[in-house]
Amino acid sequence: MSELEESRWRAVAERDETLTGCFVYAVSSTKIYCRPGCGSRRPLRKNVEFFATPIEATVAGYRACRRCRPDDVTVSDPSLEAIVATCRQLEQPDNKEGVSSIAARLGYSERHLRRRFLEVIGVTMSNYERAQKSQRVRENLREGKQVTNAIIDAGYGSTRAFYEHGAPRLGMSPGRYRGGAQGERIRYTVVETALGIVAVATTEQGVCSVKLGPDSVSLVKGLKAEFPLATVVRDDEGLSEVASVLEGATRGEKNATQLPLDLAGTAFQIRVWEALRAIPLGETRTYSEVAAEIGMPRAVRAVASACAANEAALAIPCHRVIRRDGSLGGYRWGIEVKEALLAAEAQR
Repeated sequence: MSELEESRWRAVAERDETLTGCFVYAVSSTKIYCRPGCGSRRPLRKNVEFFATPIEATVAGYRACRRCRPDDVTVSDPSLEAIVATCRQLEQPDNKEGVSSIAARLGYSERHLRRRFLEVIGVTMSNYERAQKSQRVRENLREGKQVTNAIIDAGYGSTRAFYEHGAPRLGMSPGRYRGGAQGERIRYTVVETALGIVAVATTEQGVCSVKLGPDSVSLVKGLKAEFPLATVVRDDEGLSEVASVLEGATRGEKNATQLPLDLAGTAFQIRVWEALRAIPLGETRTYSEVAAEIGMPRAVRAVASACAANEAALAIPCHRVIRRDGSLGGYRWGIEVKEALLAAEAQR
């Protein structure tokens, strides 16, 4: 999930009316789209798709919610109206207007508009525009366009600009994305530990998945489902050293953060994961401390979401992040496992 999507999902989860007009969200299970502050039952994140405007949602086959009437929105706050207008401008594939020009046209200073945009939308104007371009590249590739054409048509001035700014948001090269990562060779192994089974998978670049659970069958099944078009093979001997590091990590004796990684993530998620890998063995941080560490002290919920999205347990030690009151909070692999990991690391 991109930084922009994380911000939009927070608005939906919190029913934030202040973002009305900035985007709409659609629910695949009901085929209905709503404004962010809609009072209807909160949908499952996996069923939600975001659109910049009601028209885009309608074209995609969704119908307007009769409760919140997202197709009949009037923005009365002048500053919010300026933010909505800025969003519409930045969404244009052929946008050539600079921020200073947009600000002057809307009657604001550039500094004020940038600050207000970040406060309302949750990401900077530059990140917002890059997210729009990256999404257009995805859509173009899915339609079967050649990579170069997909990049240029999305609004990038050159392929170099895309590879510098857009490619990391795909999580893989454009050609592989269009082909669904088909042909990728992924090796895996499983190891028994005191905390249960650990299943680890790697590409040629590094660890791409570490899962914890009570049995190997379900873990391996989940691993193969995660990479459906890749060639997934078991390699106990070749991954014995990696397995040894992870097994030692469950006992607090080895630090798995030294393992090389090959993970797909948003720029924000990667910043969070890097901060987690910097937490020393035997220490913990609160979600708010991690948010402050990456320079976004208000993004506490987003930090928690990035922890939950972590696909490499132990190698990215999200178990070392706790709540401000000292309680453990959640953990994808079970609160008992989190408690045991922290206890083992504290003893060492």
